Amino acid sequence: MISNAASLRAGIAGAGLMGRWHAEAVRKAGGQVSAVADLNLNLARRLAAGYQNARSFSNVGKMLNETDLDVLHICSPLSTHRSVAEQAIAADVNLLIEKPLTPTAAETVHLYTEAAERGVLICPVHQFIFQDGALKAKELLSQIGQLVHISAVTCSAGGAGLPLEQLDIIAADILPHPLSLMQIFLSDGLSERHWEAVRPRCGELRISGEVAGTTLSIFISMNGRPTTNSFQIIGTNGTIHLNLFHGYAFMEPGTVSRARKIAHPFESALRSLSAATINLGRRTARGETAYPGLQRLVVSFYHALQTKSPPPITPDDTIAIARVRDSIIHSTEFVKREREYVRS
Repeated sequence: MISNAASLRAGIAGAGLMGRWHAEAVRKAGGQVSAVADLNLNLARRLAAGYQNARSFSNVGKMLNETDLDVLHICSPLSTHRSVAEQAIAADVNLLIEKPLTPTAAETVHLYTEAAERGVLICPVHQFIFQDGALKAKELLSQIGQLVHISAVTCSAGGAGLPLEQLDIIAADILPHPLSLMQIFLSDGLSERHWEAVRPRCGELRISGEVAGTTLSIFISMNGRPTTNSFQIIGTNGTIHLNLFHGYAFMEPGTVSRARKIAHPFESALRSLSAATINLGRRTARGETAYPGLQRLVVSFYHALQTKSPPPITPDDTIAIARVRDSIIHSTEFVKREREYVRS
């Protein structure tokens, strides 16, 4: 039975960086952080100490047995997602799970099947589609005409200092973000067909695809600098640019003239500056200092729990993304290493 908005009880599995941000999002959504679990009990205690009456555990099973939770945020390593989720489902606890939801699409389908049998809701943390920029881009989509190409570029420092073999794992874990964005802008959705991928070096993926005449490209690099996270939607009448690090978007019209060509770099810079400035003000007012979109996703999921509505990201959409991710990973050299790493 879901409690009301003021007392919706949440647990956090994993007290690392994302666990801390999820706990803060719970508070801002009007929920109550009731328990934190981490194999490192000191980390769990440290995070729980910031929330009134929150308990700390070194074991998720013990946390589920000894506390009465409405929702569990899974922020632990990918290799633990399925086992932790299955324990929560057996305890009739709803789930918000960091991406990727599970290591494989088959496991994702399995979790959703189990959850449906118990009446439990699951939602992946695809927070980019809840950013102000993504919502604005959806509004602007009709203005850029027929879609021609969508591209995503991510250069991340998230693997700094890690062994080379782990960089591929991080790159693969980033994949659901650009795929979830592409899914909301493509009228026909995603398909696991028509994708090609190469891995030129550790921690890099170069991916191309095509859906209903729109070409798609994704470049993920743990080596490229400066760090960036950008998304571009090119149409016959204009282009929409999204800055995913900061969560804003702006559109460039497709008018062609010699004067426009000369003015273009200045106009583009002004549009970006204006959008970034407005976005900074909005995020400051919300107290959203990092991970734009996460807070809105948590609020949306909690609303679904309280109103017994469908989750903000449907099982079909989540499974489609997982299948495309599987297809891309299986077409590259590092698939064997990723599976071995998850099993370990």
